[in-house]
Amino acid sequence: MSPRRITKKEMKEDKLVTTAFKLQEWVQQHLNQVLMVAGGVVLLAIVGYFIFSSRAGRNQKAAALFGKATLEFQSGNAGQAITDLHTVMEKYGGTKNASQATFYLATAYFYAKDYAKAQSIFQSYMEKYKEDPLLLASAQAGIAECYMAKGDFQGAGDNFLKAVSIKPDGLLVPQYLFSAGQSYLKANQKEKAKETFKKLIDQYPDSKEAYKAKEQLAENQLL
Repeated sequence: MSPRRITKKEMKEDKLVTTAFKLQEWVQQHLNQVLMVAGGVVLLAIVGYFIFSSRAGRNQKAAALFGKATLEFQSGNAGQAITDLHTVMEKYGGTKNASQATFYLATAYFYAKDYAKAQSIFQSYMEKYKEDPLLLASAQAGIAECYMAKGDFQGAGDNFLKAVSIKPDGLLVPQYLFSAGQSYLKANQKEKAKETFKKLIDQYPDSKEAYKAKEQLAENQLL
């Protein structure tokens, strides 16, 4: 009796069976490696989840403490505000609130009349956080205010002009220019004061600072 011819369908099924057996054999031989790879993927996913959760948790804690510090500062409790702002800076570095806490901490020290610390922290903010030109200009103006408070009027004027150069189109530029002019007047640098006031008047003729600058020029006979 001649052997039965194998149909195409049977040939296809036979190949599938063979392939299945080969795959099963390979898995059995490499079971440890398979488990290690699968386990590694799961482990990476778990680690990623905990890192994300940890960062989210840190951000939330930093935001809560920063909010508490700002309320304390606004209510006049500068001492506790300074303590909390230091904690945000040191414990939650890398969060968005850490940069904000640095700026607020410098401001808090300024209002506490610790001008040396305020100036140092404003400078630290400028060196570490360079993303926002508006806040950089404000920090530079904060340094100028520290010079002013310490009686270094020449330094104050120079730093107010630096603030202008950081953000030349900023909303506070007229105020910085007027403060620079006043600082130079107090430093008896009348030519610099005149130059600064005239720059303010030319660039911002409709501002209230321009009106005050004209008064200063007239009062000090600098016209």
